[in-house]
Amino acid sequence: MVTTGFLGHTELPRTLEWRNVDRETFLNEIIPRDRPAVMKGLVAHWPVVRAATQSSQALYDYIRAYDLGHPTETFIAPADIKGVFFYRDDMRGLNFERTRQPLHATIATILAHRDHPNPPAIWAPAASGNDLPQFSRENTIEILGKPVLPRLWAGNAITAPTHYDMSDNVACVAAGHRRFTFFPPEQLLNLYIGPLDLAPGGMPTSMVKVSAPDLERYPKYVEALAAAETAELEPGDAVYIPSYWWHNVESLDPLNLLVNFWWIQSSRGPASPFAALALGLLSITALPASRREIWRRMFDHYVFQTGGDPVPYLPPDRRGMLGPMNPMLENYMRTQLVRSITSSLPAAMREQMQRWMMTAGPSVDSEQAYGND
Repeated sequence: MVTTGFLGHTELPRTLEWRNVDRETFLNEIIPRDRPAVMKGLVAHWPVVRAATQSSQALYDYIRAYDLGHPTETFIAPADIKGVFFYRDDMRGLNFERTRQPLHATIATILAHRDHPNPPAIWAPAASGNDLPQFSRENTIEILGKPVLPRLWAGNAITAPTHYDMSDNVACVAAGHRRFTFFPPEQLLNLYIGPLDLAPGGMPTSMVKVSAPDLERYPKYVEALAAAETAELEPGDAVYIPSYWWHNVESLDPLNLLVNFWWIQSSRGPASPFAALALGLLSITALPASRREIWRRMFDHYVFQTGGDPVPYLPPDRRGMLGPMNPMLENYMRTQLVRSITSSLPAAMREQMQRWMMTAGPSVDSEQAYGND
């Protein structure tokens, strides 16, 4: 493994920090930067932070008291992965096993191994606050201005490899210490993203291990590092992570707990952009280069609207898919998508899916969708 010239986390620029952040500061100073921002002590008052500061056992007792006992997904791997949940060397799968157990049981397992020199890697990612409703009521943040369901992430000394989220995120450290390494969205080409349909945490993930990058295999990663920044958080701290910012997250202590809040700050359509990417791969990638170029121009014109309003010559109520969305039009578009992606299925299965789609929303034909009387 070649790491010559590698910039370690101690040499990277530090993410900018704020103190005494309130909603006004968050809205007017932090969000408009569209960059990660550390908010020191934002949740130091939380009961779960106070419990964790007291002792690991007190943290377990606090979680156990509020956990409804619903099983949640847990990742477990042998010690030889060194805590990095990642791809297998042969790229035929991932280097961990999945199981399900209540969150408090996962924390108990972590505590049972805390004095072992080489414990297994244990991680419960994104446990729903719905499974700990009283916890969710006691540990809240006001800067979002609305209730947002928390997610709990418990683990020992593990690493979530570099990935992005499609939602904006405020991540709060309740127990242990965490190191974040951030890369701007435009570093996509320099991060060597793995298979889109196989990723440790479900989102597109970099093939480069931040702690020990192989610069011979991934030479352009040096360019990503040149744009990177890092932050280390302690209990009570929080960090704002804008959507699509790549981040590598290292949990540094024998027991760590993070509580995060995903929400959508900007407007968002009724379908997933990632699903649109998958459909594009299915429908456009295999076309000849000349036809792909035609579709690139269509996407620039209609989807990305690089030249402004694509149809200024049409009345607002006659723009159909290019105008304001409504439930009838949305269902029409979904129906067209279902017909497209099911066209190669056996007839019985295709008809069943199309019938389901037609009953899932208001019935509509193309004339209704396009505003014709």
